Amino acid sequence: MKTTWLIIIILMLTIGFQLKAFSINLTIKKDLTAVKTNQPPTIDGVLDDACWQDAPQATGFIDERTEKLAKDQSIGRLIYTDTAIYLGVYLYDDMSDKIVARQTKDQTRFQGEDWVSFSLDPFHTHQFSDRNFFMANALGTKFAHLATGRAEKSEWIGLWKTAAQIVDDGWVVEMEIPWQMLDYPDTKEPIRMGINIDRGQQRTGARSWWSNLGVNEFKENDGHWVDVLPPPRQRELKFLPYLIGGFSEQETTDRTYSYTARAGADLRYEVTPQLRLIGTANPDFENIEQAVEGIDFSYGERYVPDRRPFFSEGGNVYNVGQLFYSRRIEDMDGGLKLFGKLGKNTSVGTLGTYHRNNQNFILSASQSITATSKISAAFLSHHKQGNSSNNVGFVSGNARHGRFSVFSDLTQTWADESDGRGGTVGLRYNGRLIQATSRAFFTDPDFVNNLGYHPFTGYRGINFTSTFKNEWRDGIVRSFMLFVHTDASNTYEGEVFSRDIRFYSKLLTHNDYSLSAFWNGGQFKEFSDSLFSISLGARATDRFNNVSVDYDWGEQAGEPIYRISGNLNLRAYGFTAGLTSQIQWHFERRYQQILTLTYDFSPALSLGSRLIWQVEGVNIYFALRRSGYAGTDFFIILGDPNALEFRQRLVAKVVRAF
Repeated sequence: MKTTWLIIIILMLTIGFQLKAFSINLTIKKDLTAVKTNQPPTIDGVLDDACWQDAPQATGFIDERTEKLAKDQSIGRLIYTDTAIYLGVYLYDDMSDKIVARQTKDQTRFQGEDWVSFSLDPFHTHQFSDRNFFMANALGTKFAHLATGRAEKSEWIGLWKTAAQIVDDGWVVEMEIPWQMLDYPDTKEPIRMGINIDRGQQRTGARSWWSNLGVNEFKENDGHWVDVLPPPRQRELKFLPYLIGGFSEQETTDRTYSYTARAGADLRYEVTPQLRLIGTANPDFENIEQAVEGIDFSYGERYVPDRRPFFSEGGNVYNVGQLFYSRRIEDMDGGLKLFGKLGKNTSVGTLGTYHRNNQNFILSASQSITATSKISAAFLSHHKQGNSSNNVGFVSGNARHGRFSVFSDLTQTWADESDGRGGTVGLRYNGRLIQATSRAFFTDPDFVNNLGYHPFTGYRGINFTSTFKNEWRDGIVRSFMLFVHTDASNTYEGEVFSRDIRFYSKLLTHNDYSLSAFWNGGQFKEFSDSLFSISLGARATDRFNNVSVDYDWGEQAGEPIYRISGNLNLRAYGFTAGLTSQIQWHFERRYQQILTLTYDFSPALSLGSRLIWQVEGVNIYFALRRSGYAGTDFFIILGDPNALEFRQRLVAKVVRAF
């Protein structure tokens, strides 16, 4: 059985890589000649600088859904100097009074508003892991995603500029992107880079591309920036120390207090222009607000995202799916990460953490074979005091030909006297309206990965997933989506592990109302399940002012289940409030209310709080913070962000980048 899986994986990868010779070009690629200037523009949201007049223009934006010229067109202009790249975009809109711009905080993804994005693939690999994109809304608020991932501190990301303004026939944005914040080839000859500009229009829901990638974002269809000569890359050393002082109540009967003073630091050094070292000593995890685990019923462990910056830095390199679940590392005294490129198509990354009770190590590497195919490998090692080690090896590959792609992976684990394997092989279709995936999988009973997220082991089976989605630019309905998933899996002893079928549909109107319906039925081991859900939402795409109500009912794990939940978000006069409430009747009555309140003195300075009220207790904390922008960051925190119950605790934290 195991030999058969290996043969299938090798055959599918071999066939996939041969598809390069027969790749289908689904769109017309566009070129933009690189023009260098000695007189860069003033970043003020006005395209009246002399350098813009003769700059090459990116025109003919395509609506990704209709694959026709977008109704509201855009014109982009691109030039560069030895220090920065400059982009100017005029975004026409025949209803400029309905342009939506809400977000005022940098490094927050835009949702439910108008935005424009410039993407740059300096190594011209067409892989997402090598893709940088820079976004702005009509207020000039900016968001950057760099290919290697960066923490949120502005000096850590790089100091880039935007300016925007709404005009009578649309809106205008200018960007200045320093070369120094980018990774790119070390070259003395002009090269070709992948570029694109795309735009989101809130009023219609339209997304348009200069060089159309389509709804599936096939990145090999990016446009080209031709004959650009980037400057020599200067290696940087950055230092981010912090200092904490405060006191907290001890868990004793006489209510004693202890006083705390601690320090730590992060370091970022560019070993080569494409290879980066990140180090941390005595990191502060205690004062980072983590995501809250939900109370909805689950047969296995719930997945909860990790918000700690050390583990998100370089996330593209360490993205090995369920193999690495960073919340398994609860604390550490220090850590090192080395990641980046060894060549145009070769990326590597290592991560090591040390704690007196445990040590962890990850090595990962990926190789782009073609623009639409890639192979990856990883090794993970976990050592815990008093326990034997646990090691994991992993290899995967994927290849796409036109709209069809194949993928596969194989994992081997070693722990104590046992070892186990897991694997997947599948086929995917990426159509304009329909996406479908068929997959076969197995996980041995002896599969052990102490650094991964694997709620269950000892099963094998197949599944099928299909999604239909369409959008309309006018009329009542804005978009409709239907999702279907089914799987059948058995234990290694031949007993039923899971028989599962799910239907989910969502309707969104141009008036911003949403209606969702869900049904999940089937069998998990000896239990037969059937769960219905319906959800109604108003101002569904507005992240700051919206409301939704959900009601679930049915049977799970042999018991009736009823659950009602709701979300309410409001913003006015600098205040932002959010309430998430859920009550569940199942084996027992459970409830969870999460209330967040924030007042913004400025985009950088805010006073916030979060209250969590649930069966386990009530916790509330307050934080005055100045963060996310250049200069000194500080935090004054009353309470514990991640405790189950309120703690009398007051700490102050100062962070400074050098």
